[in-house]
Amino acid sequence: MRLLPQGGSQLGFLLRRISTTAGTKAAGSGNGGVGAYFRGRTGGSPPSFPQEGGGGPLPPGFGRPELSPGRRAAATFFRFFLPVSGVGMMWYAYTHPDQDDLVGKRFPPELQYLAAQQTPNTDPLTNWSGTHQQTPKRFFHPESEAEVEAFLRIAARRGERLRPAGSGLSPNGAALSDEGVLALGAMDRVIGVDREKMQVTVQAGCRVQQVADALAPHGLTLQNYASIREQQIGGITQVGAHGTGPRLPPVDEQVVAMRLATPGLGTIALSEEEEPELFRLARVGLGSLGIMTQATLRVVPRHQLIERTFTASRAEVRRNHVKWLQENKHIKYLYIPYTDTVVVVQANPGSSAEQLRVAKEQAASPAHPPEERTEALRRLYASVLPASDPAGLTAPQLRDALLAAGPGPLDAGWVAAVNGAEAEYWRRSAGVRVGYSDEVLGFDCGGQQWVMEVAFPVAGSLEGLRRGAKTRDMEFMEALMKEIEKARLPAPAPIEVRWSAGSSSPLSPAAGPPESLHCWVGVIMYLPQEQQQRDKVTQAFREYARLVETKLMPRFNATWHWAKLEAGPGSGRSEEEVAAVVRPRLAARFGPALRSLARYRGVLDPSGSLGNGWLDAVIGPAPQQGQPQGE
Repeated sequence: MRLLPQGGSQLGFLLRRISTTAGTKAAGSGNGGVGAYFRGRTGGSPPSFPQEGGGGPLPPGFGRPELSPGRRAAATFFRFFLPVSGVGMMWYAYTHPDQDDLVGKRFPPELQYLAAQQTPNTDPLTNWSGTHQQTPKRFFHPESEAEVEAFLRIAARRGERLRPAGSGLSPNGAALSDEGVLALGAMDRVIGVDREKMQVTVQAGCRVQQVADALAPHGLTLQNYASIREQQIGGITQVGAHGTGPRLPPVDEQVVAMRLATPGLGTIALSEEEEPELFRLARVGLGSLGIMTQATLRVVPRHQLIERTFTASRAEVRRNHVKWLQENKHIKYLYIPYTDTVVVVQANPGSSAEQLRVAKEQAASPAHPPEERTEALRRLYASVLPASDPAGLTAPQLRDALLAAGPGPLDAGWVAAVNGAEAEYWRRSAGVRVGYSDEVLGFDCGGQQWVMEVAFPVAGSLEGLRRGAKTRDMEFMEALMKEIEKARLPAPAPIEVRWSAGSSSPLSPAAGPPESLHCWVGVIMYLPQEQQQRDKVTQAFREYARLVETKLMPRFNATWHWAKLEAGPGSGRSEEEVAAVVRPRLAARFGPALRSLARYRGVLDPSGSLGNGWLDAVIGPAPQQGQPQGE
């Protein structure tokens, strides 16, 4: 059946039907039909349409029916309501976006783990010092305690390992692994500040500077600070880091409560009230008992410090040492090998507004402007790098460049010359600085470097020391300087010496009664950019470290700072050396604590899911190392 007549358009067909119908009506009514219609509207003649195809009456109801008043009102309402309501709904949707994504932004830990099994990570992880690098097959960034717990549960069931990692600042790469790593940087929220209890609760991935910034508006700050602000709270406590202050404990003592995600028992809450023995052990747990997900820290009122820097001879330091320790809240020495110069840095809270005002005036008028302070370093720089412009370089940058130039970083005579120029820099830098504690208690550590730091007990109490008496820390430094000069070691400056009170954490390098006094001494060698030089410096530093380990550590009952104890992959130590040197020294200092650690580890992490090569070398494998745990 043909729907449209041939030779015409659909519109033409429709108009012909209208014309025919109108003509039919005209015959019965005499109103002139469609012609009259057009004449009435336009005053002209009606248009002519082709007549082919015939026509006929339209079906009943064709055309627009006459609407009743009710229907007309309804039509008018919907004509306006629908567009307005549509625009309104669009505006609401724009201003109130759906908070529940149709597709989640993150895959759950189970899928992330499966994906890592199918496509292992290939990006290497390197610590800040550039001394250690490993490529973990599994590399995850949990964003919550629940995710940490889930990742650990999966790893334990599979008998695999996931090492917790912070900022990667540990010089020994204690957090690196070629198996699996859980990086906690995404868990960096400050949960709350309790002004009444003088406490702050944070996630373990919070950096120290973040915490300080969050506390400042409340007029609070942390009790003490280490040299660098980039450490994460979990990492800085787990390795037993410290600041300086003979009456101030290491950082772990600031922790009053913590949450620990474990492979064996899930997440547990620890404090002096809840499992106090395990709490104290886990504060410096080396990441072996669980992953700290949250910590509550003790805080103090925010305060300004007046820092005074000056130089003294070794004899002057020995003569005034006890007096200075007893009189200063914060104090450190910077020994410069092959010179008789010791830099003394003292910092104390201002006792009054007037004292702070005077100190600020002194700070505003230094004896030497910055360019004069670095004159000796720049002069030496010009002698070996005449074509290079040292303008804009800081003293640490000049030192690093000088050590890599000239005869090189392994020439003891050249290193001594650089040290001499640095000593002159410090003599001209003597003066006063005023600032808040989180600003003052820091130190520019220089570029990439090898570091070894040891801690040892000095006295049962600071107050028990007699002024002018010979002390163990001064004996240690005299012996160290003699060994360096005797062996003609290319030892650069500075050798940093700091103090702390004792810690109740049994694995802290400063473990002891709260009134006890402990000394921390760090030796370094800077790493040049050229790879062949780096390799030679690495070998020389290992000889330097072994000198300290064999000549001094047993004599003074010293132990390593946990983040600066070289062992395991990339350390250059053989298993025989670890067994002969490292473990006996650790057993001498931490025997009972290490046995307690092994006992708790058998419950909290029996298959060693939190371990890596470094932990295996230092404390040994877990009781059921690598065995999958049951459901």
